[in-house]
Amino acid sequence: MSLLNAHHGRSALRGIALLLPLAALLGGPRAAADDDVTVLEPVFVEASTGDPWSYFTVPGFEVISHCPEDFNLTYARALRRATAARLAVLPEGFWGDMPTPMKIVLYDREPARGGGFLRGNPIDLAWISGDGASVGSGTVQHSYPVTVGDGDTYINCGNYWSVQTNSENFSVDPDSDIRLENRMPRLPGWFIAGMEGQFGLYPERIIQASAFSSAVVLESATWVSTEETLAILGEAKARKKDAKGYRPKEMLPLGELFRGGTAARRELWNSEASLLVRWGLYRSGKRQAFLDFVSNAAREPASEAMFRKFLGMGYAEAEQRLGDYLPEAVSGPIRVPMAEPPEREPAIREATSTEVARIIGDWGRLEGRTLGMADLEYKGECLDQADKLFERIRLRRTSDPLFLAAFGLYEIQAGDSVRAREALETATAAGVLRPRAYVELANLRLDEGLPSVQHGIGDLEPAEFAAIVGLLTTARVQMPSLLATYDVFARALEHAPSRPTLEDLRPLEEALELYPQNTALAYKVANLCREEGYAERAALIVERAASFSDTDEGRTLLTKFQARDAR
Repeated sequence: MSLLNAHHGRSALRGIALLLPLAALLGGPRAAADDDVTVLEPVFVEASTGDPWSYFTVPGFEVISHCPEDFNLTYARALRRATAARLAVLPEGFWGDMPTPMKIVLYDREPARGGGFLRGNPIDLAWISGDGASVGSGTVQHSYPVTVGDGDTYINCGNYWSVQTNSENFSVDPDSDIRLENRMPRLPGWFIAGMEGQFGLYPERIIQASAFSSAVVLESATWVSTEETLAILGEAKARKKDAKGYRPKEMLPLGELFRGGTAARRELWNSEASLLVRWGLYRSGKRQAFLDFVSNAAREPASEAMFRKFLGMGYAEAEQRLGDYLPEAVSGPIRVPMAEPPEREPAIREATSTEVARIIGDWGRLEGRTLGMADLEYKGECLDQADKLFERIRLRRTSDPLFLAAFGLYEIQAGDSVRAREALETATAAGVLRPRAYVELANLRLDEGLPSVQHGIGDLEPAEFAAIVGLLTTARVQMPSLLATYDVFARALEHAPSRPTLEDLRPLEEALELYPQNTALAYKVANLCREEGYAERAALIVERAASFSDTDEGRTLLTKFQARDAR
């Protein structure tokens, strides 16, 4: 059974596929008695029932659930195995940290209809029906939770109705792609593509590790297309008779691969990136040397000299070895042994109403934020339900910093800056661990401190500027990689009480070290440096960014900057 990834036509971060056993339905779908309830996303129906939710934690995760206790225990074990699985694929230093635990929302409400994906229900179950089965009957094949996030917090929410957990296929992976993307400094684009891209080691961004296996299974490689892959298998099999090695019709030079290739050859680039990662980790015999090369390439552009330093060979020899390895790579999966996670049952308790409102309300805010014009009705539903959850707890005048931070971020999205600032001031004064709360409060203070007509240097009073910088400094300490921090910091510097010094600009240069491939950020910082009189520093920033850029768009942007300087 293959793993599937569903986005349901929406712009949410991603739908994480959970591989499930074929679970028999308990009967045809039931319609809700109240027609108004049927239009609600089921998780909001669950949240409005008044039935208690369960709450438990697993290292790195915070879970609320409306599922049976035996399912909760199995899911907790699956989360621990998911962590062990990703650490078997790559060592801990390659996975980024998140300042707050990932939130998981589990519920099991019977869907109103069956028969496939329903655009109106972004969290749904995939169904298969037997011969002659009526609409709504059949078996549940997959559950498709949705993950949304805002950089410092991610929430995974899904329906697990009628799911049995006694199958070796039960596997979850809610966080590996997020942690890989959040690693700082950012890993090279070719490496991320080789891990989780179109033809990556774990396509659909899922590392599969079932509860009944002590190995991670990485599927066989695909080269450009299914047709070309089958042709490679057939030709390689025929050539075995005369011991001739197979060479693919076309391969990118490694130098071009590391530079990002071109849009016209994107499938080839993705295929070769995956082949290189697969070879480096599992066939080269130099796994640690390859990992050291990748880590170094995150800090400075890859070159043949760097490649030779770590791998002991030049590009030409490596390209030959990749071509020789290709038939083996497409021939079968790789089984990677993994350490057994500790068997530790979670302490399950009843969730507080504040916890339920904080997590599901934040999910509604984030899910509503990701939707476009085509989903206005659903977006309005998410925000309306989030408002009801938040308001119910706010009226009790709770002092919980985590709730107030989530509520304040919702009010910013809802457009009420007064209530947003009140909540965020209280949450940050309590030292809440939520970097974005500090960033958004700094942005609110910046808006209030600037005149209606913005001029530039000298717009902010020294005390205002210091308070804003203090908030952003806390955000940087809690999560150095939160990109929004540096956007607000750059804006504050443009209106500082006096002309910024090079030392004042240092946090922005640190951001460039964390995001070496982010040409838009480099362009913004270089522009600020040039405007403040540091043209030489701006030129160095652009030159370094150009050496890292792996997209045509990025290179074009930086070339325009250099062309303006040349004039």
